[in-house]
Parts: sequence; C-alpha cells; structure tokens
Amino acid sequence: MADTPDRTSKENLAEAAGKEASPEQTVKEKPAKGKDKEKKGKDDDKAGRPSGATPAGLTQAQAKPAVARYAPTYRLEPKNPLRQERLELIVKAEMNKNYGADYSFHPKYSLHMAAQVTEDIKSRIKLLNFDRYRYIVLITVGEYLMQGLYSMANFLWDAEKDGYVNYTIETPTFFAVCTVFYIYYD
Repeated sequence: MADTPDRTSKENLAEAAGKEASPEQTVKEKPAKGKDKEKKGKDDDKAGRPSGATPAGLTQAQAKPAVARYAPTYRLEPKNPLRQERLELIVKAEMNKNYGADYSFHPKYSLHMAAQVTEDIKSRIKLLNFDRYRYIVLITVGEYLMQGLYSMANFLWDAEKDGYVNYTIETPTFFAVCTVFYIYYD
C-alpha cells in the first residue's frame, strides 16, 4: 500500500511491523464521561493541553523567560547614599595616575587610553555600592596648539540627588578633563 496523507500513524506503525492494522486497532476508545473530567483537571485548557504548554509543544517557561517581579518598597532615599567627596578622590587618583608627568599626548593612543581610564573610574565607583545611582564618565583629552575649547552638557535632573564631579589636568602640552555625572535612579 502507498502512503497517503489520510492514514493514521498507528496504521504506519502496524505496516512497518509487518502486520495489517485492523479498524479496531486504529479507533481510539472514548473514556467514560465522569472519569474524563477528573483526569483533565484544573491544569488543562479547552484544547486538552496542559496549561503550561504552547501550541508548538513548548512550555511557557521555554517560550519566554520569566520576568522577576518585585514588591514596591515605597522607599525614596537610598540605603547607601552617594558621597561626592569619595567620588572626587577616585577621579583625582585615577587621573593623576594615568595623566601624570610621564604622559605625552598622541592622537591615536589617547583615544584608547581615555576609554580605558573611563572604565577604570566607573568600575571603582561601582565598587563603592552607592544604592540606586547611575554613572556617566566623560574624559576629554587634547593637545594645546593655539586653540580654544568650549564644552557644554545639558541634563534634566533633580538638583538634590543628582550632580557631577569635575577634575582637570593642565600641562603646557596637553589638557585632560574628567567629568563624572551621577544620576539617582529610583
């Protein structure tokens, strides 16, 4: 017999085993009505699938990751408040270490060094575990060649909880300006 799309899988299995399937084997017995409802239970939906299953056969946990839900704390102040003095010490130490007397400006290498110093400053600030703050670290390095520089940043922030720390190193050949913005995030 040729395979046809309307044949059931039991018929295919029986034929593969070398037997001809009888109609009694292919018909499923219907369970008693009272027992069916007890087996179905609360965990099944209308289609007879378990409530955690999706049409593709995946459970809901596999289909999309669970999102953690937190109860509101109604706390407006951080547990570990930010101390601006500690930020100033970190910025000053990192800038003096990297842009000290032995530093010479080079356009190509200064870009990568500034990126590395910003990451170092940000990681040291994060180690202090100030609660509910986000940080933006900017470093501008330039060479003095008879030019001027004006820089401006605008933010919409809470004047009581948000702020910035600024540190500048100036030598006859180059300048380096580091600004750390700290923004309260509740």
